[in-house]
Amino acid sequence: MKKAKLDRVPVIEDTLGLNLATLLATSKKTGSGLLAVTWQGTTGLVMLEAERMTLMFGGVTACAEIATVRCLNGRLRPLLTCPRAHEGDFQTLYLRGGELACRHCHGLRYRSTLAANATDRARLARFKLLDRMGGQPGDAIPTRPSRAWRKRYRRMVGRLAGLTGMHYGQIRQQLARLADTA
Repeated sequence: MKKAKLDRVPVIEDTLGLNLATLLATSKKTGSGLLAVTWQGTTGLVMLEAERMTLMFGGVTACAEIATVRCLNGRLRPLLTCPRAHEGDFQTLYLRGGELACRHCHGLRYRSTLAANATDRARLARFKLLDRMGGQPGDAIPTRPSRAWRKRYRRMVGRLAGLTGMHYGQIRQQLARLADTA
């Protein structure tokens, strides 16, 4: 059986990710190139300029160049250039260990790819879905928020029921195996 490597391998969910498209949209809404970023109780600043993004977070100052790439119909798409020697432009850069770089340079992986089996992936997906629906990990089914669409909420509840059934089905199998050996 595949062993989970959660302790040894750094995962994307445990790092501060700076998505350029999100930052540019927020900058456009606020009308300011100076944005506040909060992550795990620490607040920092992001300065967006025409060709550079500067991050000041937790005593660390990091810069990344903004490159434009031609897309279809002659449009230009802004992307961040990794400050390390890695080739390529990226939508998101991550701050880890006081250094701003792409996920390839940091060696980051998604937590779901490190799950030992399908049941662990279902458990992670269930927790993510519960969080998105506004519930806690111990909740069965969170109540529908007034702003949520009924059809979408029903679809999410159906997915949550399927993930919960998969998770508890595995637990039932493990308990049955333990009862047989005892």
